[in-house]
Amino acid sequence: MRDPFLIAFHDLAVAEGAGHPEMESPMALLADALTRVVPAAELPRVTLPVVDEHLETTLAAGVGPAADLARMVASRTGWVVPYPEYAGEPDMDAMRLGYAYSPIIGAAEDAISGSTATPVYLSNEVFAGMVLQGPGITYPPHVHKAVEVYWVLAGSADWQKGDAWSTHGPGTVILHDTGVRHATVTCDEPQLLFFAWVTDPDCVPVIIRL
Repeated sequence: MRDPFLIAFHDLAVAEGAGHPEMESPMALLADALTRVVPAAELPRVTLPVVDEHLETTLAAGVGPAADLARMVASRTGWVVPYPEYAGEPDMDAMRLGYAYSPIIGAAEDAISGSTATPVYLSNEVFAGMVLQGPGITYPPHVHKAVEVYWVLAGSADWQKGDAWSTHGPGTVILHDTGVRHATVTCDEPQLLFFAWVTDPDCVPVIIRL
């Protein structure tokens, strides 16, 4: 593993696992999987309006080692919109206009967007990348099988985890175990995130309708 980005990501996983007891197991899985990641073929990179509007400023404002990772790889990433199966539902249409994610490490075929994901690196063990959620956007409650870690790089938002709500800003690390209901609501600023699914990278999130 000689790639500078992969080395830095591996170092971050090791440090997070050592520094946070609840992160020890997921970060061990991540660090191990990163040793088997391989470069993907370089393909044209797709962008989206929310990315064009907010990525440059949020990347510049990002803090912490995960933000450094994002800046290392941002110029090589493409962006996609999730949940095509919910198109036509007003709340999901609004979310899809102001939300995008960038598959940096993952499979060539992206199950969530239903498109060719053009990741920078290929892996069938881990799914990792960036999320950009514009201002005033609600990502509704949802669940998935994957164990998920988020690093907040820039911007603050309200987060639901189970039945509890809290506000998280730059420097926060958020862990969602398998099947935990969660949601994210931005207010007057965008939020840029780095994420990793350390189990079940090919699962599909399910929106919870109450």
